[in-house]
Amino acid sequence: MKNFKTIFPTVLAWAFVLVTAMQTSSTAQDRNQALQVLQQASQTYAQAGGVDASFHIRTIEPGGQEGAEISGSILLKGNKFKLVIPDEMITWFDGRNQWLYILAAEEVNLSNPTEEELLMINPVNVFQLWQHGFRCRYDGEKTLNGKTVIQVSLEPEDPQSDVRSLTVAFDKATRQPRHITVTNKDRSGSVIDITKYQPRQDYADQLFVFAQKEYPTATVIDLR
Repeated sequence: MKNFKTIFPTVLAWAFVLVTAMQTSSTAQDRNQALQVLQQASQTYAQAGGVDASFHIRTIEPGGQEGAEISGSILLKGNKFKLVIPDEMITWFDGRNQWLYILAAEEVNLSNPTEEELLMINPVNVFQLWQHGFRCRYDGEKTLNGKTVIQVSLEPEDPQSDVRSLTVAFDKATRQPRHITVTNKDRSGSVIDITKYQPRQDYADQLFVFAQKEYPTATVIDLR
């Protein structure tokens, strides 16, 4: 579980704020193109309904050493989600309450996470957090796994941030996320490939709530 704080800050890759007018015109053009891509991706998600996504994460330890590789899946509906890392954890979030089920301990931690804490959890969504203090640059079109993607890079404005840089690649045709990379100051980070992204799914709200009857031996610890 200790690697998750390294893994899930990658969702910050959708963060963006307008930078100062002191930049050069070429930088301003890159900024505007990047903002346009992020806004299009946000609109695409808003119109997607429920989303069924799978991802593969390659972690990088401090110093740049290769870390663990993890695959998982996430179901999304608006600001709700259910995140599954097989044999490790399941997280439900109903828009306010979060249940984190640690399988090995048969323990569920119930909390009301802050917006910042949610950034650590959901590796696919959070398009609306473009105002969270990152400079943005348009990197242009690239080829990824035989498909054309549009890449955006971000750097934090806060010099105290642990994050050094992030990149996000969106499918050019659909504006769906395909690849996310985060690099921290200590050279740790993670690389996420979105291996499946299926929109227009119909999910009941109860899917995003922990059901005690399905996990009768789990102990719930209320941290709210």
